Amino acid sequence: MLVGLLEAELLPCCEDMTSKIPNGEDKFSSEGYQSEGLCLSALGSSDFHIINIAKNYAEAKNYCRQMYTDLASVHNSIEMNHLITLVPSIDRAWIGLETGKVWIWHWSLPDENLDFFRWKDGPPQIKNDDACAFMDKDGEWIVSDCGTKRSFVCHGNEVASGLIIVTETKSWRDAQNHCRGLSSDLISIHSAEENEAVHDLSESENVWIGLFKDSWKWSDGSMSSFRYWLPAQPNYLQGQNCTAVIFKNQGKWNDLKCARKRSFVCQGGNLILVRKNMTWIEAMGYCRDHHIDLIHITTKDIQGKVADMAKKATSPHVWLGLRFTCKFNFWFWTNSTTSCYQNWAPGQGPTGRHDCGVTGAIDTTGRQQWVGLPETEQLNFICSHALNESGTTRVSPRSRLPAALSDLTFTSGHMEDSAHRRSPSCLHP
Repeated sequence: MLVGLLEAELLPCCEDMTSKIPNGEDKFSSEGYQSEGLCLSALGSSDFHIINIAKNYAEAKNYCRQMYTDLASVHNSIEMNHLITLVPSIDRAWIGLETGKVWIWHWSLPDENLDFFRWKDGPPQIKNDDACAFMDKDGEWIVSDCGTKRSFVCHGNEVASGLIIVTETKSWRDAQNHCRGLSSDLISIHSAEENEAVHDLSESENVWIGLFKDSWKWSDGSMSSFRYWLPAQPNYLQGQNCTAVIFKNQGKWNDLKCARKRSFVCQGGNLILVRKNMTWIEAMGYCRDHHIDLIHITTKDIQGKVADMAKKATSPHVWLGLRFTCKFNFWFWTNSTTSCYQNWAPGQGPTGRHDCGVTGAIDTTGRQQWVGLPETEQLNFICSHALNESGTTRVSPRSRLPAALSDLTFTSGHMEDSAHRRSPSCLHP
């Protein structure tokens, strides 16, 4: 049962709630479509939601941003395979990949930093077209048409721990598919030493490396370089600026005209990262007005989800629904919780010394532990969505809380007194 901030009570601590987290399976009605606003996954389940309602790309993106987080972004083959298993009988569906105005270099292996280059004759000219890079006989990189056939180098895998050179010549895309078929990927290079190792292995032959350039971007702003195009796609025909998954073709992707109406895939369980800088009180009000509350981290699984989302923030820390009461000298979550899970940075939390008006946040880098910061700092924050008792039904924002709470007519004193009535010992120093 959801309770408001004025009514918040901290229940007896350390009950294992893992078994009570819903499985979060996507639900489809007997008519074969998903009803508007239903089927929100719980934390710990997949973040993909198949919406079998026909909408054009812009409408689908707006729907996902209102009901979940955004159109789906796919970061690796594991996520792609999981998405394919969710689909009952849909032919194709929009995902959140769309053309941008800037062509950007990426490594084929997802989430690799662009922190080293060895271009021949300096950085390549800026051209608005897709391209790939190969290493020449001198160990320097050259821009090339991706269709040219060359030998290539893959990362090692579970069988071969070192680099893998394939002397058979293939196009860059076919080389990528070959490496991925080995549970690997085309090589990415991050230092002069790594570059020399690839050069030595190539024996002065021209070889593809995993660097490619395109203009595609994800709707949610993530920088995933994962691509899963059909052969000869994208073909960039006029107006084909959006991407659909073609499930009947092993889930491969196709660029299509954005105005066409089709099913789509949303992402986001009951976590919403808000990339706006607000004070802790303002963030609390925003979450309670638009969603449910600032996020409460009650399990290691939720910590992992929050940590992954915090990496996408634009501030060094992200607000949580955690507050310190100097009146009673303990930390508490602003809504009911039955967990004693904690992940404080050294010197923080119950063992640290804190002033009044200190609230909890998670570090967006490093070990992503919790810290106490003045409530007046302005940071990004993470809100939680609403689930009903079965864990599947989404309710409208304004109906979740009493009007007094939606209007933020509460004080820190109310929160502290309410929490103190049943404060768990694990949150005390």
